[in-house]
Amino acid sequence: MRSLSGEAHLHLEGIMSILMPSKQTVPDDFQKNLISLYLKHGSIEQVFNITNYDLPVSFATYHRVLNKFGIVKSAGPNSKLSESLHILSLINNYKVPLEKVYRKYAPQTLKVSTNTLHRIMHHIRLGVTRRCGTALLISQESNLDRYLIAQDISLQNPSLGEVGDFSLPMSHTRMQDNTYTSITRVLQQEVFSNNCISGTFPFYLISGTEKPIFYINIADIKVAVFRIVIPDSYSTFSSFRLKNFSFKNQNEIASSKVRPGVGEMVKKYEELRYLPQPSCEIVIESNLNLALSRIPSRL
Repeated sequence: MRSLSGEAHLHLEGIMSILMPSKQTVPDDFQKNLISLYLKHGSIEQVFNITNYDLPVSFATYHRVLNKFGIVKSAGPNSKLSESLHILSLINNYKVPLEKVYRKYAPQTLKVSTNTLHRIMHHIRLGVTRRCGTALLISQESNLDRYLIAQDISLQNPSLGEVGDFSLPMSHTRMQDNTYTSITRVLQQEVFSNNCISGTFPFYLISGTEKPIFYINIADIKVAVFRIVIPDSYSTFSSFRLKNFSFKNQNEIASSKVRPGVGEMVKKYEELRYLPQPSCEIVIESNLNLALSRIPSRL
């Protein structure tokens, strides 16, 4: 009879064999284009919409191409997250009703609705999260005090504010996702997108046994924060959502214009860094949530 640890190991191997190509192949030019379009737009449905359904493949074939090269599907549109966080930040900054902020700053192309924002505000005041996310604190082996951040360009409408708040690599996660899937999705969409397109994504960087250091509630999302250390040979990064990648220490990040939750994640990790592994789950609130929870529901 196998031990429990042996069964767990075989289970993990099974998961990885499904997600990770057994022999990494190089996609042809047409497949590269399909992968690129998917990473850029976030869903197969959106790719078909953008191209006016002028693609010589079916939905099923598109899925098979992504699966063949180990591309983890999106768990939610990143642009809506950026839009929601920006509007919520404006509510906190100006202490004015949501509808007034929405009318003043929201163009017709805004994807997130007032109903969604009201629901998020309601959950924040209740201290309830209804979605999941994953964030990565990535450092190179030679300098563990610096973390990979980049400018968020997913908020592309100028009327919503300036593009370019710095962010850690992070994305939505499905409730049922395992660690390997969650981390791979973030790395593919926000760190190594060009490697996905060229067929050189570094699957070996993810063991699948990583555990969250802590969780942080940002808006109505409970974000699991993971620590990833990569070889110094990885110094070129790419994403359709982030640009101008750099490694910065805690002080440099604290003095930068960052996305909600980023500064708190780095600060909390530094506090826990040299302490024993906690025996219970640590969950903290982002400064944005703490501020919004204090704003009266009727201004």
